[in-house]
Parts: sequence; C-alpha cells; structure tokens
Amino acid sequence: METVLTGDIGGTNARFALFTEGQYIESSLRTLPVAEHPDLADTIAAYCVMAGEDAKAISKIALSVASTAEYADFMELTNNNVSFRVSDLVARFGLQQARVVNDFTAAALGIVSLPEQNLQLLHQAKVDSDAPKAVLGAGTGLGVSGLVNAGTHWIPLQGQGGHVTMVAQTERELAIRNVIAEDLGHVSAERYLSGPGTVRVYNAICELEGAVPEFVKASDITAAAIDGRCSISGEVLRLFCKNLGIVAGDLAVTLGSSGGIYIAGGIVPHLGEYFTNSDFLYWLHYKGRFSEFVKDMPVWLVTGDEPALFGAHQSLKPYYDNLGYTVHAC
Repeated sequence: METVLTGDIGGTNARFALFTEGQYIESSLRTLPVAEHPDLADTIAAYCVMAGEDAKAISKIALSVASTAEYADFMELTNNNVSFRVSDLVARFGLQQARVVNDFTAAALGIVSLPEQNLQLLHQAKVDSDAPKAVLGAGTGLGVSGLVNAGTHWIPLQGQGGHVTMVAQTERELAIRNVIAEDLGHVSAERYLSGPGTVRVYNAICELEGAVPEFVKASDITAAAIDGRCSISGEVLRLFCKNLGIVAGDLAVTLGSSGGIYIAGGIVPHLGEYFTNSDFLYWLHYKGRFSEFVKDMPVWLVTGDEPALFGAHQSLKPYYDNLGYTVHAC
C-alpha cells in the first residue's frame, strides 16, 4: 500500500496530509507553525506523531514550498528561516522518492483535482474548458500561477508573479506607495497583498496621518476593519481588495484565462462577506477596452487549505517530472 505524505510549507505554517493509494485522507490534515522547527525533517517527524502515523510507512513525500531559489538539493524558503536538503528527507525517512515544487505551482495544479465543495463562485460566466486558468492568492506572500491545457493534462506555470511592480491609481495611493518605497525601494504587489503587506500599508497610512499605530498584527488590522472600529484599518482592507482585483485582472488578461480565475491563499477566505461585498470584482473587471473580455471569465474563491496538498500529490505523476526537484532512493 502506497502512502504519500504531502506538505504545504509556507512562511508561517506547514500543512500536512496523507494520500493512501491515491485517496486523500481528510482526517490526516494537520497544521504546524514552521517557527517551531527550523529543520523541516523535525517538522515532518512532529506531524507523524500528531497524526499517529508511523514515519516508516510513508513511501513518498511531495512538498509545496514558498521559495524563489533555483530547485536544487538544498532549499531555503523565502519568508522564514527554514532550510533543508531533499536528499536528507529521503535518507531520514527511508523514502522511495521526495519531490519539491513551488507553492503556487502546486496550488495551481491542485485546482484540477480539488473537491467542488472547496470552491465558491464569485462571478458566473461560461467556462472554456480548454482555455488557461489563472490562480493567485495572498498569505504570508503573494502567490501567482496558472494552468495551460496540454490535452492529456494541465501544465502549471512556474513563475514569481507576486513580485511584479505595484502601481498607484490615485494621489493618496501614490503617497502610501512612496512611504513604503522609502524603506524598500522597489514596491512589488507582494509588499501590499500579504500578511506583512497589510501591516506595512497600515503603518504607512499611520505615518501619513500622524497617528500612532494601534495594531502590530495583520489579523488585528483586518478584524478592526471588518468591525468598523478603525478608519485606517478600513482603508487598508479596502486597498487590499482593490489591489488584489487589479492584480487578478492583470493576470487574467495576460493569460487569457477563460478557463477561470481562482483566488486562493490564506487571507481572503477569512474575510467572509466583507470580501464578497467589496469592490474586488469591480477592479478585476476594470480593464478599459478589455473589461468585457475579463467579465466573460468565471471567478472562484478557493475556500480550503488543500489546493497545494492536492497539487503536490499530483506532481508525482510521471508527466510532471520536470516540475521542481526530485530525489529517488539510491
């Protein structure tokens, strides 16, 4: 019996789950803070204890990781201090195979096998089943990918679209951007559309307003915005929804994603009705002469944490051997 351990290693949390004989074991899903175990192998061992799984029963490991590094045996993650060697995982756990792919390459790949209950329709339009799909999502960083139909399977795009330049639409937005640029220089979309980005934009607005920051965590800023307790937090969250729509629209026109636009990541699903009632879709569709082109694309919200886990599992299929980095048992 083949047991595959899949993992989604982000900047804040590591999520793991098991697939047995190709079937997702929902009860095996666990989330661990990555800061507790800088050695990823120790995190995996801790998961096995939590899940009551004998590590020796695992035959393969497939990991989705947030990294900009070239895929090689030694891996370092972008938004935390976690590093590991893929070959060490094979040796420590006695694996047949270990594969590592980019987190949003995996998230995109997971879309094609994700259960329907994990998708919430935000904008209805006719799906072109052969057309590209766009996938993006904000969490500790901003992940961007897509899917292109190859006939027998979907090819996930491997890129770093979260690092495109973020532009301002108004004088107010330019002032906010300039405050952030004083510290960072280049201001990418990820510098806005992420947990750290939420804090960064909040602090920039506080500086412009001459206000003392009340919050230090993105979750507190978001909660205060949703509750209407803080006008600055409210502006931050409105800008988040607007800019996510702009970036999603840019990706949609770039890919021609008539196969659908999928919003994933850890932030948006927790915004609930605030997000669905926001002007996200307005700005996604705000593309001038190509507004109708984008309006003809369906939009879904991915509501669960599983896309990258499903995608990591999919990446083990032979026609994805060119994705990421793989080590086999000697």
